[in-house]
Amino acid sequence: MMRLYSLGLLLPLSIPTLAQQPDTLASRRVVVRPDSLPAIKTLMCGVAGVAIYSPPYYRTLPFQPIQEQLRQVAGVQATPYSGAPGAQMAVRIRGAASLSGNAQPLYVVDGVPVFQHTFRPNTTTSPLGVVPAEVEELDVNPLLSIPNEDIEQVEILKGAYETALYGSQGINGVIKITTKRGTQGKPRLRYAGYGGVQQVRNRYELLNARQYAALRNEVALRSGQPAPFSAPQLAALGQGTDWQDELLRTAAVQEHHLGLGGGTATTRYYASADYLSQQGVVLNSRLRRYAAHAALNQRIGQHLYLDGTGSFSQTEQRVPAYYASQDALLTPPTQSPTDNPNPGYYVNPIDQAQQNYQTPEQQRLLAQLGARYELTNGLTLDVRGNLERATLRSRSYQSAFSTFPAGESGNLTSTYRQWVLHPALRFARSFGGERHAVTASLEAQRQDREITTEQFRYVPGSPSGSLSASGSTAQARQNFYQLTAGYTFAERYQVQGTLRRDANSTFAPTERWDWLPGAQVRWHAAKENFWTSPPGTLDVWVGWGRTSGAGNNGRNYFQILVPGQGGVGQAVPVFLPEQTQQLDAGIEASLFNSRLTATAQTYARRTTSTVRAPGLLTSPGTLTDDYLRNTGLELTLQGNWQAGQVQGTSRLAVAANRNRYETTTTTTYFFPYQRTLDGQSIGTFYGLRTQGLDATGNPRYEDVNGNGQVDFQDRQPLGNGLPRQLLSFSQQLTLGRFEAQLQADGMFGYQMYNTGLQYLDATSGFTNASSRVLDRWTPTNMGTEVPVAGTNLSAFSNYTLQSGNHMRLSALTFSYKVWEKDARNVQVWLGGQNLLVLSKYRGYDPNVSSAGSDNQQAGLDVGAYPVARTFLVGVRATL
Repeated sequence: MMRLYSLGLLLPLSIPTLAQQPDTLASRRVVVRPDSLPAIKTLMCGVAGVAIYSPPYYRTLPFQPIQEQLRQVAGVQATPYSGAPGAQMAVRIRGAASLSGNAQPLYVVDGVPVFQHTFRPNTTTSPLGVVPAEVEELDVNPLLSIPNEDIEQVEILKGAYETALYGSQGINGVIKITTKRGTQGKPRLRYAGYGGVQQVRNRYELLNARQYAALRNEVALRSGQPAPFSAPQLAALGQGTDWQDELLRTAAVQEHHLGLGGGTATTRYYASADYLSQQGVVLNSRLRRYAAHAALNQRIGQHLYLDGTGSFSQTEQRVPAYYASQDALLTPPTQSPTDNPNPGYYVNPIDQAQQNYQTPEQQRLLAQLGARYELTNGLTLDVRGNLERATLRSRSYQSAFSTFPAGESGNLTSTYRQWVLHPALRFARSFGGERHAVTASLEAQRQDREITTEQFRYVPGSPSGSLSASGSTAQARQNFYQLTAGYTFAERYQVQGTLRRDANSTFAPTERWDWLPGAQVRWHAAKENFWTSPPGTLDVWVGWGRTSGAGNNGRNYFQILVPGQGGVGQAVPVFLPEQTQQLDAGIEASLFNSRLTATAQTYARRTTSTVRAPGLLTSPGTLTDDYLRNTGLELTLQGNWQAGQVQGTSRLAVAANRNRYETTTTTTYFFPYQRTLDGQSIGTFYGLRTQGLDATGNPRYEDVNGNGQVDFQDRQPLGNGLPRQLLSFSQQLTLGRFEAQLQADGMFGYQMYNTGLQYLDATSGFTNASSRVLDRWTPTNMGTEVPVAGTNLSAFSNYTLQSGNHMRLSALTFSYKVWEKDARNVQVWLGGQNLLVLSKYRGYDPNVSSAGSDNQQAGLDVGAYPVARTFLVGVRATL
């Protein structure tokens, strides 16, 4: 990405290595709050800190990533980087709140912020092309470290007041995960396992060998060259090599989970072990995950409560070169998999996948100890400590090139450590016969991080001394102090407030501290006395809060290229404190004996972004502020019904969002295909607009400035990669021992740019092409929009930009309880994921994000690994 600044400001910088970014999530129960809605086994209806459980309706597939299940929450978009095993996922809550290069929500596990680092050993910035996030990052979805079966509950916090509670880390919303603990009762052994297959759901429609040869001959004829294929050769050609069929495969997946839990009135325990094995649908790709989890809760006397949790996971991957998938589309079908006349120069996608790969292995440890002591009635002291440690080790391998042999070409070791200490004093009491309820807390937190990295690169077979080595160490610290208070009168009128003072070592001493307040008022109207027949629930609320991104170390920056010695560009991180103010209001009603619940919300959010570069900017106003505004509406309807013996729960969640970037200067963010300009949505696609073909079949483009030339200055807005509307529908049905569950999701009002179509839709003949070129211009086919043979699509235009609108059958499950006695039972189930996608998108999947969680480059598909359709059969047993 480029931003237009005076380079004189940046030249004296000496930039240290920084921490990186966080990622995704996982769950079995998701919470439904007024400011967050649920998705899964147990739905929760929240009212300003009060969680009301409904019956355990939703049970989702263990294999389905939690982020994808959270699409059931109005206003939550979940987009995988690709379909690769263990791929990370971009989660956007209420649209795009940040300009940073990795804008992810805050993940909180058992009350502690975690997953705030992403391993980025290949960080690269290019003004000429897009570097896929999966190439820059060598990381897996961190939620893989917590098996779905070990998750008790997931909450989405998106309201103004709720996110303000998390201060300088709450700008992109918060995802809270609570892991399983033991329950009082006799020991229970639980097993959950499944096995299945994955297949590529959709494939590109490409030319076969005869069609490709005919195109090559036509190109040669137009350029006055002899035809490369004679008439007998052309007639002898058939389908040729289907490189997609050669590279893609049906892949197996299986997972097994064993858990044991129980406890007494004073002691509760839980322990589990999990194994996941997943082949990738692309040759030479796979994932294995081993995980263990333990939790212990102990009461000592009547006032002291101790708890401890620990989890460990290890993932092992095989990651083939990302360009193998795209080369399988571009390689001519006239080429055979056995052809290799010039190793290293002759493209063979199969060899690329099998010989160019990496083998990352990652270990992650989460450990927490806590103690809570009741000082007096209603007053408690809570002290909690946490350690997170993640280690990545990876080796790289490359194919033979010229005179260099194939073999190992590099290795990497990187370690991330985080220590958190969080003491809190909390008070909660009711007075005057429950008419007055008061809550208050005083908290502090210290969060220290350290990252060390060693990396070596070398040529296979070269002497051990011919290495290039690099290493770095970085440290960061964040502190906060927080006061919160709440008051409720007669269970009807409620007011809450929070005030945080946050500091982060990333910024200059004069700019490290921020005041981040928040407040909310709520009216529980159903509690009023004037009702003759009151509704089950009728809540109205208004909230306001201020958050920032200063505490999101590793996520609160983007990079720009700055000239270095010898003219070599240096990638310089530029930091974004990004203060955000949000105002929201909502209403929630439960009607018809709680059979229908409706929640409507509206919000307005403004993010102020003032760029900071270490060692350069020491006072506000050195650079003018930029503003990112978001407004939106969200509606959720949930109904519980019965028809004869069939019981059902239906849920519909819809959301609409608009964003606009504003600046008082001419400051502009430039990307290869997108720009962020004053008055436009961030990440707007900018390119040429086609105006059909001329009389000779060549494309014509609109001359915007009317100077008689079509060039860079004639690029104009073509669309945006962020969806404007989100839709989710879920349905649960129960009939005796049978149960069925469905989840369908939709995204609308956005565009996708598939970079491969710049070559596949061209009629040049240099690479294979899409079936679209069969309708190319000829003297006898002039009523087409496809250019004449021999045309290159050198400029980005709306010719290859597509609508990303789609509706997806995300999950469908059928289960049957074959045996049940008391709390013991055995259940079998059959399910599928990504079974159907209704879309006109000409690619593997319209919901991928090759630029990762960069909001300014949303909607890019740079040869993304295919998203698979999955069929599973499984069993759950409690004994």
